Amino acid sequence: MGDGVVRATAFNSTIRAFAVEIKDTLETAMGYHKLNPLAATALGRALEAVAMMREMTKGDNETITLRIKSEGPMGGLIAVGSNDGTLKGYVTNNDYSSYGEDAEFGVGACLTPGIMTIIKDLGMKEPYSGSIPLQSGEIGDDLAHYYTYSEQIPSLVALGVKLNPDATVKSASGMIIQVMPGAEDKTVEYIENRLKEAGSASKLIEITNSPEGMLEFMLGEGKVIITDKKEVAYNCGCSRDAMLRGVLSLGRDELTKIIKEQDEVETVCHFCEKRYKFNSKEIKDILLNG
Repeated sequence: MGDGVVRATAFNSTIRAFAVEIKDTLETAMGYHKLNPLAATALGRALEAVAMMREMTKGDNETITLRIKSEGPMGGLIAVGSNDGTLKGYVTNNDYSSYGEDAEFGVGACLTPGIMTIIKDLGMKEPYSGSIPLQSGEIGDDLAHYYTYSEQIPSLVALGVKLNPDATVKSASGMIIQVMPGAEDKTVEYIENRLKEAGSASKLIEITNSPEGMLEFMLGEGKVIITDKKEVAYNCGCSRDAMLRGVLSLGRDELTKIIKEQDEVETVCHFCEKRYKFNSKEIKDILLNG
């Protein structure tokens, strides 16, 4: 399996676990957005997170969005995971030079202070959302805090991105291990000790070479029951029609004002940077017939 996410259980289903590798996915995102190293690391961690979080839901048309609104120099980010395995996202401010001294202290310093919001669109009338203040801005720590305190599911979250000297992606991997009712204290202690041995998700993927191997290292070889595997990939999914609907959402009055001042309207997809242009005649016809 190339880029993909696995779901598993262990210790008589008292532990549920997820692991992911998205090296190629992150390379694609970096190609679209020309990300600086810190922005690539932040977005990579967020994409890893939503890839695994999406596996926690059961519906066919559900999406998970991780959104950070930040007062830090990076400004925040959005990552989206869909049921078909597609991932997409972007960073609000990719201008490395504007990060200043915060860049020396890593992703957390460039994202804090801020708010993390998890949005679960379960195909119902209104999506569910929950928010927490960022604890560290390192995303994995914040997500663990979200699950432990907002959803009362004690969770270990490790998200890692490692770049090569030429700024290509060496690895982009993560795991979420959650303690379910009935888990014994010695089980939790065992998992915590294994994480200390591993050091980080980036080191662990280098040791084990696969998401399945990561979970076997953490939970015990031969003791992990893999319950699902899914390939993942970056796919924006934008289209001219979808972007036109976005333009039309500006409203009749605003669009009438715009086309009086210029011959065309240009809009850019945040997820892939593709530009779409709509001429004033096209918009006029829609307004007249709409």
